Amino acid sequence: MSYTNLQKPSPQSATYSDIWKDAIDANNRAYMARGDQRFSDGNAPATEAHFVIWSATKSVVLSILNTVTGCTLKELRAAAGATVKLCPLRIAVYEGLQVRVLNGGRACFLELAPLVAGAGVTPQAASYASYDVVTKTVKTGLIIDHQAVDGCSQNIALYPP
Repeated sequence: MSYTNLQKPSPQSATYSDIWKDAIDANNRAYMARGDQRFSDGNAPATEAHFVIWSATKSVVLSILNTVTGCTLKELRAAAGATVKLCPLRIAVYEGLQVRVLNGGRACFLELAPLVAGAGVTPQAASYASYDVVTKTVKTGLIIDHQAVDGCSQNIALYPP
């Protein structure tokens, strides 16, 4: 899985910002409603994790959005510097100029604590995704301290085989 910060719009994050425009706007409004004006020059805190599958005729993006307003805490693993959240999942299918965005329910999002310079501690957590060509299914999950996180492994069918 690759991660993108969606707070400051950029050409590199445009695809993912487009997939989540409505949710990012709702998150921004929620911050404004609370009187939080810190993010007036961009978006309120929003990150996403994605996995992209390319073919000659079609591209598919599986994306999980992490915002305060859209996610719930699943578990905290302080010793590993990891927070696991349940966040919204979307699948965007690009075929030529057409784009279909499908809501995919919720998925686990791995948020790692910032690394401390000189601490010598390597994160003991990772998120992953892999694509099975035969079943047209993406398998996702999280591993913390060499163990799969319960309830975070998913097989997501992208379209009928």
